[in-house]
Amino acid sequence: MTDTSTLEAQLAGAQATILLMQEALADVEASFAREDAGWSAVGGREDKFTAEFRKARSADAVAAAAFDPLLKRALNLRTAYIWAGDVQVSTRDDAENGQDVNAVVRGFWSDDDVRETFSSVQALITHERQLGTHGELMLALPTDQRTGRVRVRSLPPAEFAADPITDPEDAALVRYWPRTYTPKAAGAASRTVLHPNITYRPALRPKTVEHAGQQVEVRWDAPILHVAVNQVGGRGVGDLWASLPWARAYKGFLSDWAGLMRALSRIAVKATTRGDRVQQAAAKVAALAEAGSGVALAHGDQLEALNTSGARFDADSGRPLAVMVAAALDLPVTTLLGDPGATGARAVAENVSEESWAVFSVRQDLWASVISQIVAYAIDQAAIAPLGPLTGTIRRDGDRQYVDLPEGDNRTIIVAFP
Repeated sequence: MTDTSTLEAQLAGAQATILLMQEALADVEASFAREDAGWSAVGGREDKFTAEFRKARSADAVAAAAFDPLLKRALNLRTAYIWAGDVQVSTRDDAENGQDVNAVVRGFWSDDDVRETFSSVQALITHERQLGTHGELMLALPTDQRTGRVRVRSLPPAEFAADPITDPEDAALVRYWPRTYTPKAAGAASRTVLHPNITYRPALRPKTVEHAGQQVEVRWDAPILHVAVNQVGGRGVGDLWASLPWARAYKGFLSDWAGLMRALSRIAVKATTRGDRVQQAAAKVAALAEAGSGVALAHGDQLEALNTSGARFDADSGRPLAVMVAAALDLPVTTLLGDPGATGARAVAENVSEESWAVFSVRQDLWASVISQIVAYAIDQAAIAPLGPLTGTIRRDGDRQYVDLPEGDNRTIIVAFP
C-alpha cells in the first residue's frame, strides 16, 4: 500500500507537470498569435474592420506621418505629385447665352470660407493627407436654404463609427450616415444626428428618423459626401496602413545597425599578451587612447587595429524593407529614399516611374469626381433656393433629385490639373 506522503509527492509532481505544460501551451499560442498578426482566417469567420480598429490604425498612421522620416517623405511626395500644379474648375457654359453658371462656380470656388476648408491647395493637401492616414473623408455640405450658399466641412471619421443606414431593398444605396459627437460647449453631452447621403433626396424629408430605438434628428441642410480609398467593407483604409509594419522594421534595422557601428567604433585596437599581463596591457592601451602617444610593450605582446572587414552587416542590407515601404505607397524606392544607391543613376532618383504616375493620375481622377459632385451640388442649391442666383426645374428619379437649368445653360463641369 502506498503511504500518504508518496501520494502527495506524486500529486505535487503531476501538478507541476500540468503547470509546465500550460506555460508551454501559452508560449505556443503567443507564438502563433504573433505569426498570425495582420492575417485573417479563411472561412469559418467573417471578420471586418471595427470602428476601434480603424481608429487605432488611423492614430498609428498620423503619428508615423509626423515622426517617421520615411513615411513623412512618402506622404509629402504623394500629395505634391497630386496637388503641386493646383486645380482649375469651370463649366462649358457660355455667359452670353442664358444664365452665367460659370459665375456661380467661380463664386463658390473662391468663397473665402470654402477656400479655407476645401478649395485652396493647402486645404486639398490636408484632405489628401487624411486619405493617407485615415483612408476616408466625411465631407459635410452645410447649405443656406434661402440663398443656396454652400460651405464644406470635413468631419472626423471617428464620429461616424456606426454603419450607414441603407435602402432596405438595396444595401448599396446609402441613405443616412449616423454621427455621434460631443458639442464644444462646456459640459455638453454627446448627441447623435443623421446626415443624409449627398445623393439621397426623397420627396418627403422627415425631421426625425428612428435609429437605434430612438427618434434622431436628420440634418437635411448638411448632407455628407463620403470619400474613401482602398475600401474594405464600405469604409476606407489609409494608404499608410500597409507600410506601417515595414517602416517599423526598417527603422529597427537602422537602429540596430547604428548601434553596431557605434560599438565597433569604440574598439580602437586589439592587444595580444600573456594571461598574466592582461591588466598591464589594458592599462597601457587606455593610456595610449587618452594621451594619443606611443606605448612600450613587453616582449611577445602585440597591438594592432581591429579588423572589421568581416562585419558584413551594412546599412544596404535593410534595403528590401525599404522596398516594401515604397511598394505599399506606390513609389520607387530610389525616389522614397532620395538615394539612387550604388548601382543607380542620379536621374533614376529624381524621376517617378510611369507606374507611379498612373497611380497618382487615378487619385487625381478620384478628386476630379469629388470636386465635380460638390460643385454640381452647389449649382443645384443656387437654382433651388428662393434667393439663389440661378433658376431651374426639379426632376425626380425615385429618391434622387436632379435640377435642370433652362435651355442654353451648360452645367458640364471641367476639373483640370495643369
